[in-house]
Amino acid sequence: MSRANLLFGFTSLFMLLLSSYLSLVSSPIEKTQGIHQKIFYLHVPLAFLAYLAITLVFISSIMYLWKRTAHWDQVARVSAEIGIITTTLVLISGSLWGRPVWGAWWSWSDARLVTTLVMWLIYMAYLMLRSLGGFSEQTAKLGSIIGILGFINVPITYFSVYLWTFLHPLPTLQSSDDRPENSILIPFLLSLFSYILFFLYIGYLRLQIERASDTLKNLKQRVYS
Repeated sequence: MSRANLLFGFTSLFMLLLSSYLSLVSSPIEKTQGIHQKIFYLHVPLAFLAYLAITLVFISSIMYLWKRTAHWDQVARVSAEIGIITTTLVLISGSLWGRPVWGAWWSWSDARLVTTLVMWLIYMAYLMLRSLGGFSEQTAKLGSIIGILGFINVPITYFSVYLWTFLHPLPTLQSSDDRPENSILIPFLLSLFSYILFFLYIGYLRLQIERASDTLKNLKQRVYS
């Protein structure tokens, strides 16, 4: 691994630790929700990151069907993995936040929760197809179609809180007490930046592994064909 990659990795880890300290330890306690509100600094950045990762699956899938190059298929697979990880963490952190605030771990009547779960199921099915379907162009094509059609659920999930009124609150950075807005905004933006930076690094490493794996599979096919 090059020095640049190591520097990128240590920088992303440092930013992640710094943002975690500022948001979970240093930031003031919210008046209404108390200490439970601090999950906000984890939950919301991960949700944005999940949307970003799945958007990359959508774009990469289109590019693969257009260009038919392995690079775009690899980017789609890696982005889907990151999307599943972040969506899983969003569902877990949302449940942990909802239990003390709403009085329930889960509510099937909340559109944001249900559509997020549907998004998780779609891309879990995508990864299962890629894992079980083998190394073939047909699997890549079918995966790309799922990656494109599954993206329809992303805007539905995001705008669900505006279309239907249930438990989930509207997105806001305003506090319910007299705290300055920057006391929420700065830790939130730092958390968002650090999570994006960290997962970019993880995604870069995963992409290198995926490329090496595809190269090995191609060599095996040539040997045994």
